[in-house]
Amino acid sequence: MADIRQFKKDFISFISTFKTTSFDSENSTYLCYDESQEVLDFDAIIEDLYPNSNVRPKSFDALYIYKNLLFCIEFKNQKPSQIDNVEVQGKLEKGKEELVRLLQDRNIQKNSYDFVYCIVYKKCIEPRDRYKCGIEKGKIQFGLEQYEQNGFVKRVFTDNVDFFTKQFKKNFQKELKC
Repeated sequence: MADIRQFKKDFISFISTFKTTSFDSENSTYLCYDESQEVLDFDAIIEDLYPNSNVRPKSFDALYIYKNLLFCIEFKNQKPSQIDNVEVQGKLEKGKEELVRLLQDRNIQKNSYDFVYCIVYKKCIEPRDRYKCGIEKGKIQFGLEQYEQNGFVKRVFTDNVDFFTKQFKKNFQKELKC
């Protein structure tokens, strides 16, 4: 039986940073500027495995591995009201299916790991947006609560980049510059 270290070795050429994986090419901006933490660029892995974009499954942006936790992270440089529920649900479903397949191909037991899905969106700046963001703070958004309730993933987090940064420090004792 292999473990997650083998997975990281197999995809060493896809090691990246939060900065790179949070890049919004449409607006030429980063949601997070941190280059100190290693992640796997999961979108790039999927693009490499499926060069034909017509058959390429949806996927999340980054995979952060911490002990037995696999954090599947999707960065959205949008306000929560602009995020498409169906899109982020599809990225979770198809992305996790692909991740599980890749683990199984390497004889890595998926049951040894807990999957966590994180949607990280931009900070609310306008007063009317801050009000909406305040109401939703700590609540699972975008119709993703069902995935935690049915055990598809252990946890779902949907919050702004500041919350993500604070939680990262709290849980991993590592500074994250976003």
